[in-house]
Parts: sequence; C-alpha cells; structure tokens
Amino acid sequence: MHGTANLRIALAALLLYTLAGVSAASSSPKTQLSRRRCGGKSGSPIKNCARKSQRKAWDDLTPDQRKDYISSTLCLTTTPAKHGVPGAKTLWDELHYVHIVQSAYIHFVGAFLPFHRYFLLAHETLLRRECNYRGHIPYWNEVNDVFTFRNSSVFDPMTGFGGDGAPLAGHPGGGCITDGPFADLRLQLTANLTVAPDGGYCISRNMSDCLFSGALQENLDACLSAPTFEAHRNCLEAKPHIAGHWGVGGTMSDTLLSPGDPLFFLHHTWLDKLWWEWQSRNLSARLTEISGPNIVVPPAPPPGNGTGGPPPGKTTFTFRNETCSPSGGGPGQGHGIGEPLDTALTDFFGDGGGNVTTLGHVLFSHGILPNSTIGEVMDLGGGVVCAEYV
Repeated sequence: MHGTANLRIALAALLLYTLAGVSAASSSPKTQLSRRRCGGKSGSPIKNCARKSQRKAWDDLTPDQRKDYISSTLCLTTTPAKHGVPGAKTLWDELHYVHIVQSAYIHFVGAFLPFHRYFLLAHETLLRRECNYRGHIPYWNEVNDVFTFRNSSVFDPMTGFGGDGAPLAGHPGGGCITDGPFADLRLQLTANLTVAPDGGYCISRNMSDCLFSGALQENLDACLSAPTFEAHRNCLEAKPHIAGHWGVGGTMSDTLLSPGDPLFFLHHTWLDKLWWEWQSRNLSARLTEISGPNIVVPPAPPPGNGTGGPPPGKTTFTFRNETCSPSGGGPGQGHGIGEPLDTALTDFFGDGGGNVTTLGHVLFSHGILPNSTIGEVMDLGGGVVCAEYV
C-alpha cells in the first residue's frame, strides 16, 4: 500500500510539474500544457524533418559503431542528473524514473506503443545532447536470434551488453550480471520511487530460450496482419513484447524497472519497428488510428510470483519440448503495477477526462523532451521523431 501511495504522490507531482510548469502557479495546467506541447523549446513549432535518424539492427553496426553506442550509454550512467528527479544521481536514473512513475499509464493501454516511441526519442536525445553521440539508436532483431538466443551478439561481454546473471538456487541465472560493460552499474530508484539502500542494486538477468520464442516469425506475422490498431497493440504486447523482457529476465522482466537494463532500448526499438511496419501497410489510415483505455481495466493485471512485475495474462509458450509462461521480475524488487491514480487525473492527458486514448493524449518526460501528443509521434518520419528503419 505504501508503494502505491508513493506512486500516486509522485505521478501527481510529475504531472503538475511537467504540464503546468514550475513557474506558472497562477495558470491552469491545461493552459501550460498547450504551450509546452510541441517539439523544440517551450512554445516553438515542431521542427521539419530534413535528415532522418537511420535506425539499424545491432548486428548491422560496425564494431566502432557498437563501441560508440555502448560508450555513450555508459556516459548516461555517470553524467550527473539535471532534471530535478528526487533521488536521481545520474541521467540514467532520471530516464529510469520517467518509465517507473508512469507505468500504470503506459502498459496494457492505448498509449503503450506511442509512449515507448516517445521514450526511445528521449533516450536518443540524451545520448546526443549530453554524451555527444553521433550515431543512431539500434534495434535488436530478435527474430533472427530465436534459435541461437544465448549466442546473440548482444550478449557478447566485449562488444555487447554482457550475458546471463549469476546462478541462483535452482536456476542457471537470475542474479547480477557478472560480465560486460554494465556489470558494475548500480540502479538507484526502486519501484516505490525511493532510493535503493546500500548504493543501489545491480542489473540481473535470468535468460529463458523458451520465453524468448515469443519472437518467432509466426508470432510477428500474426501481429502484422492484425486488422486494427487495438488488435495489433494487444498482439505486440503479448508474445513479441514478452520475448525480450521475460526471455532476458531479471531486471528486464520487471514491468516498472526494466529500462534499467540497457537492452530495454534495443528491445523496444525493435517493437517500434514492428509497429511502424504495421502502420506502413496502410499508412494514410494508420497514421491516425489510435484506441484503447488510458488506465488498466481492471485496475491491474494478475500479480506475478512475488519477485517482480505482473505477467501479461496467462500467455503460454512451447519451444523445444519445453512449456513456459512469464512470471515476475528480478529478486528483491517485488511489486505490481499497482492501482491506477484517481481517474480525474486523466484529464491532464488531454483526452477529455475519459478512459479512451486519443491523438491528443499528452506524452511527457519530466523535461528531458518537450511534451508531445500521440498524434505528433504517430508518423515515425515526421518532425518530432524524424527517424526511419533501415
């Protein structure tokens, strides 16, 4: 209960800070919201997309490009925080916070795909603005690694992100990662938005070939052939989404805390690519097709096994004579998404106070980026995101 209360307080504060502006006590949040909605500095128009960011698969990057991306990500984990997030020590902590504090509004809802497209942009923007990154954010083409999962180049300890976690009782993994460039990283913020004791906690992994089979081509084909946005979103948020999160396991399988593992961003860039592929099959119609609730109904999915975030329903996998289903997240971080906030707060999202996601729904990142609407990020190659997959 204390975690839910803290989450409510923090999200309410974040909404008021981001949407109303810290110096606008006399103005209504909605007035400030309209001023801060577009790209660029507050009140400026959305930029034109003259040169798109070209997002490539991790396997298609040169060794130097991989090194630059990892070095820039490490830079975020050491650069001091500057956006006023309570308890954050670094920019990585602040990026982590943006996901934690909004989790009740960005999973199992209509904003799932648009929010994460915006969140990826926040990550890319920090890499460029704060760490002088000159490349583009890559994606993990997971479908190519289903049958060779543990040998994927993303797990290489020298040129990738390190491998499985240390063995825990009864499991080959599940503990802290012990190799790779992020083995010493300590995450500071817990699911309750408190500062973790003892200097923070590690990135954990508990790899599962069976759960990673959600990335099989047949599952992707089903999502890409979905007739409506709602059907497509529900499909992507099931097996393909599970693949990267629960296949890697540990921190990645924790609904709130998963962005603490840098693999989160490669996984969600791949999911965004799949969404864009679906959009592109009928682009004129699908640039404006949005639907779904703003808050989880019922209040939260069924809880997990007490060691992490809730599993997405009862999805079951069978792979190489093994049957498996997703459970909770990393050890010691047990929680669920929690009950949603007072529904009156949904008015801040610009959907008219209802529980239906619209193109006017506002996306925010605690000042890392200016606010955008879902409508402004629907076009991957438009002025806000300005990217393409190659």
